[in-house]
Amino acid sequence: MKFIQSILLSVTTFFLPVQGILIAVGVAIMADTITGIYKAKKLKQPIVSKRFRQVANKMAVYEAAVILFWLMDHYLLSEFFKIWFSVDYFFTKIVALVLIFTEMVSIKENIEEAHAFSIASMIRALLKSGKEIRKDVNQIIE
Repeated sequence: MKFIQSILLSVTTFFLPVQGILIAVGVAIMADTITGIYKAKKLKQPIVSKRFRQVANKMAVYEAAVILFWLMDHYLLSEFFKIWFSVDYFFTKIVALVLIFTEMVSIKENIEEAHAFSIASMIRALLKSGKEIRKDVNQIIE
């Protein structure tokens, strides 16, 4: 039993530098899953176990990808990237950002489908109304 505990402790300690990145990617996947469930309930679609298996597969693939890129970054690319960037594990962080961005796009799509509106068009309308307000304020000031 102590042997297994020492191996688990060693593995955990080895992956400690990438722990925050793994948590961030996992949180993004869980947020996407939650918005997907919300969309399914809102649109009265069935929630099936097959979709949850896909979430588990996605979590495993994304986390494994981050770990593999971290290993490459740690053992192969670290010194190369430190010449240009003063950031540890630069390549791993870029990969994590791409994965998180992918999940954020999926979250946006889930929200848009659940509420039948476009977030981009809402932002455009908000910016347009802001410009109009600015013109009105400038006219009042002058």
